[in-house]
Amino acid sequence: MLVTLGVALMGERAEACGCFAPPSAIDNVVQAGERILFAVKNGTVTAHVQIQYSGSAQDFGWLLPLPSVPTLKLGTDELFTELNRTTVPTYASTTVFACDRGGGGGGFGCAPAVFASSNRSIGGEDLQDAGVSVVVTRSSIGPYEYAVLRADDRNEMLNWLNANRYFVPTGTDSAVNPYIRPGAYFLALKLRAGAQTKDITPVVLQYQATYPMIPLILTSVGATPNMGVQVWVLGDARAVPRNFHHVVLNDAQLDWANGVPNYVDVVTRAVAEAPGKHAFITEYAGSSAPMRDVLAPPSRFGTEAEFAAATTPQDFLRLIYSSNFTTGGALPSPVVRILETQLPVPSTLSISADEFYSRADYYFGEYRQMSPSAFDNYPAFDAQVLAAELFSKFVTPVREADALFDEFPKLTRFFTTLSPEDMTVDPVFGFNPDLPDVSPAHAATLTVKCEGPVITTEQGWQTPQSPRELTPPLTDVPAALRVEVLGEEGAPSVITDNTETISARLTRVSDPIAEPMKQGCAVVDPLSLGLLLLMARLRRRGTLSSRAASLR
Repeated sequence: MLVTLGVALMGERAEACGCFAPPSAIDNVVQAGERILFAVKNGTVTAHVQIQYSGSAQDFGWLLPLPSVPTLKLGTDELFTELNRTTVPTYASTTVFACDRGGGGGGFGCAPAVFASSNRSIGGEDLQDAGVSVVVTRSSIGPYEYAVLRADDRNEMLNWLNANRYFVPTGTDSAVNPYIRPGAYFLALKLRAGAQTKDITPVVLQYQATYPMIPLILTSVGATPNMGVQVWVLGDARAVPRNFHHVVLNDAQLDWANGVPNYVDVVTRAVAEAPGKHAFITEYAGSSAPMRDVLAPPSRFGTEAEFAAATTPQDFLRLIYSSNFTTGGALPSPVVRILETQLPVPSTLSISADEFYSRADYYFGEYRQMSPSAFDNYPAFDAQVLAAELFSKFVTPVREADALFDEFPKLTRFFTTLSPEDMTVDPVFGFNPDLPDVSPAHAATLTVKCEGPVITTEQGWQTPQSPRELTPPLTDVPAALRVEVLGEEGAPSVITDNTETISARLTRVSDPIAEPMKQGCAVVDPLSLGLLLLMARLRRRGTLSSRAASLR
């Protein structure tokens, strides 16, 4: 599961000359095995869980412990795409040239709990549920078949799953032990017969609970080393990990000059400095307003009645495109799968579904007249049925996800990495109205001096940079600036403060943005920056050679 850590240009500060280097792209540097949005209100938890899985459909299985009987709905991948885009941490560096040999202002200016993989599948014939006390409910939704089971007895529950062909990963037998108790439940999910892995879609669970919790102990069965866990929490205040530590990164460890491609490594090292390696970092905390009307603005989708009134496939598809169903210029895969039930791409055409649907007037008009056999045995078009499917399975989940950001005023984004052996405690999240917001946007300054470039980080640390690699290893400096505990009121309780340890190794300034910007500047691109560094070195060598000649 991928979480993109993006890099963006920062807004211009009044005291800066506004010369911002295009930052390095570092897409797909974060591997997240868990990606969840919790919304908490009045003892009810709503959990949107994105499920990514690679393997055979028959070997897909999801077992989730819960404190109460849940209700299930289908979710949307668009929620996580937009959440990530809106709250992703961004790191940008401003580059200035401060070498002023010979006077005149420098001369060079400045430069711009899900698991589904194992080695054991479940066989056996379906059993009747009558008289089986372990089963609370059994049903299906979208591509899934599911059962809610009582967690009173581990063997009884696992035997039922085994007999009913629910895939249970090897090692689950002992991992479920912490969740076995009267009054607890398990949700077991599998793909319905005939469903494919491409049909997997997020699931929305709603259940009674005081706090949201991630079942990491059970997740450890299918986890990988340093697995990323990405969590968003909606509520009335900033969210906090109640039983995990909180870490503030030492930003001198980040490779600012190259777009922080070492971000996950720094997070992993910082988390490892917390007791038990149980810690999260806060990547965003603030208003949920940036997400309002992002998923379903008033101009998107139209009404089901408009689609149901379409008389031809062309009319229906024309509405799809004019009603902004596309994301990133393409139709979302759930929309394509719904359209394919009545409007499949003819087997005689070697084109994508997007190509077929976006040129519907041609393919259902001129092409169909030229090649009528391509549409032999083609499904009958029923706009009412297709519209009902489209709105119930795609539009409604998107609109319901969009409505969350009107209902809940505060949004918090957490990230951590954990290995299976570290997953010994299930993190629980609460809220603290006294804590400040956390911006996802971060800035540093790369100052090109005659003696070499220096990075001044957002926290004020100054680190000399190698002209070749720009970032020296700092293995003797902690990756965490602070390790702390966030309560549900008041300020953080600091457990470890590494400021003095870092200060013994690095210089710190009071104003990391304004201080280096005392020279005039002009914007150049990254290639020019490399040339500037080379010219600075040559110029310095030339000056030294002249001095040496004058001494001879």
